[in-house]
Amino acid sequence: MRHRVKKIKFKQGKDATKMMVIKLVVNFLKKGEMITTLKRAKIAKSCIEKLVGKAKIKTEANKNFLLRFIGDKKLINDLFDRIGVAVKDIKGGYVRIIKIGKKDSDGSETARLEWAYPVIKDS
Repeated sequence: MRHRVKKIKFKQGKDATKMMVIKLVVNFLKKGEMITTLKRAKIAKSCIEKLVGKAKIKTEANKNFLLRFIGDKKLINDLFDRIGVAVKDIKGGYVRIIKIGKKDSDGSETARLEWAYPVIKDS
């Protein structure tokens, strides 16, 4: 049985999908917001929620988990120091998806991914 298993599949294959999700997550964590298709926003949101949950508590195990997923030490330190501290008392729902509309070119749904709570971020 596959209860509560959330999988969104793309046509590029497993490896290409994994790399695309990592790129989406890294770009979101660096900029704080992102406009993309609704399907990509949904899969990126679930990954970001898991990573921010790990970033709330700074332990060696959580650091290794984030390092294995993201691979950027500077971004991981930023996750622990700024984002983890900002959402420390919040239980979940760190990111929200706002539907924008359809593209004229191919008709795909677009959405904006942004923080649901204020996260201090200097550029």
